[in-house]
Amino acid sequence: KIMDKLSEEEIQIYKRGRNTNITTNKHVDIVQYKKATGFEALIGYLYLNNEHDRLKEIVKLGIEITERNM
Repeated sequence: KIMDKLSEEEIQIYKRGRNTNITTNKHVDIVQYKKATGFEALIGYLYLNNEHDRLKEIVKLGIEITERNM
């Protein structure tokens, strides 16, 4: 739900993180897991590149979306 807010570079980071080979147990929703790992990859990328303002913006947006869907 945040894809339209991301730059092309951020989308590529998200997709690379999401498309890694994963091994999970049968109780895990693979689609949700991939979305979560993509989001984590993006957060890590922003942190490691000292893009703290953008990091805060993306996390805040993620929290807002999560709270709306609860």
